[in-house]
Amino acid sequence: MKILFVGECSYLHNTLKRGLEELGHKVLIVSDGNGWHNSPRDIDLRRPERWGKLGGLWVLWSLLKSLPQLCGNDIVQLSGYTFIPLKARWNRWLFLLLRLLNRRVVKGCFSDDPQLFLMQSHGVPTYSDTYWNGREQNVEANRQRIAEHMRSQYKSCWHTVSYGADALVACLYEYYLCYDTKDFHNRLHYIPLPMEIPVESIETENKTSTKAIKVLVGLQPHREYLKGAMRIASFVEAVARRHPGRIEINYVEGVPYDEYLRMLNAADVLVDQFYSYTPSMNSLAAMACGTVVIGGGEEDYYDFIGEQQLRPIINVSPELSDSENEKIIERAFFIENTLARMSRESIEFVRKYHDYRHVAEAYERLYRSL
Repeated sequence: MKILFVGECSYLHNTLKRGLEELGHKVLIVSDGNGWHNSPRDIDLRRPERWGKLGGLWVLWSLLKSLPQLCGNDIVQLSGYTFIPLKARWNRWLFLLLRLLNRRVVKGCFSDDPQLFLMQSHGVPTYSDTYWNGREQNVEANRQRIAEHMRSQYKSCWHTVSYGADALVACLYEYYLCYDTKDFHNRLHYIPLPMEIPVESIETENKTSTKAIKVLVGLQPHREYLKGAMRIASFVEAVARRHPGRIEINYVEGVPYDEYLRMLNAADVLVDQFYSYTPSMNSLAAMACGTVVIGGGEEDYYDFIGEQQLRPIINVSPELSDSENEKIIERAFFIENTLARMSRESIEFVRKYHDYRHVAEAYERLYRSL
């Protein structure tokens, strides 16, 4: 098949491209590099900063001169309802053009959009970064973020793309829940995030046998209200005070990605997202190398994917009290062999559900069914 990916989200399309190419398909990526990720792409849509607002003209020119490659594809997959770095109306018009000039279009449910915020405001899933304990939370922090997606031109674009796509793919369980409504159910599919598994998994005995448990906390100060890593870190600090010398906490911010991966490999435990319901791409990258994650791993999610045995994630929740979250972490850290077991299960879990080759095969089946 001839496949076109438009837009990027945390290397999802790049990783998936490798798997599909190994299956013999021709894949092209058109994107702006997904912001600071600066991910690889075949056609570059990054706006030149020196042009200011006129950078949009360069994006339009890039699209125009690449028009032959945007036509005649078997599958076009979009990273979301806004998939190029232009205003919503340009995204809407490009969608209509892609719909006309290609065989099938798939919309990725990979990030924020109006449907997610609508469903989250009604408690779907049970908790999120905007809702928990039965009511909306972080209202002021999220006001601008939500308002941007709820502007009329953005809602119009979302409606055109979501109702006009041949299929919708959710990469996370919570995204699937938000789209599992009568309007989308028949076109909705859940396919896990693709991950490249390290060739040689780290020996888990070595990762958990040191005197102090090494905990890595990745900081994103401007996104703390979204991620909640410092909330989890405060629980770990409380546990560390009760066990002097047995926990070593390392805070990291703004290091190059290769350096971050090195630190991740050296850590026993990664503090990830407090408000997530299931493991994100960052969590899975840690789990793939045997680092245990503190984050989202709800029983509903394990039931959804049919997993009865593996429980690799230290699951904390904003719906629990601080002391309850501390006890969950403390038990995982200091009940003998628990971290070692979770480290082994982390690698096994990623191999079982997220190996990019298996994920590519799932996408291939979906594409052929269309």
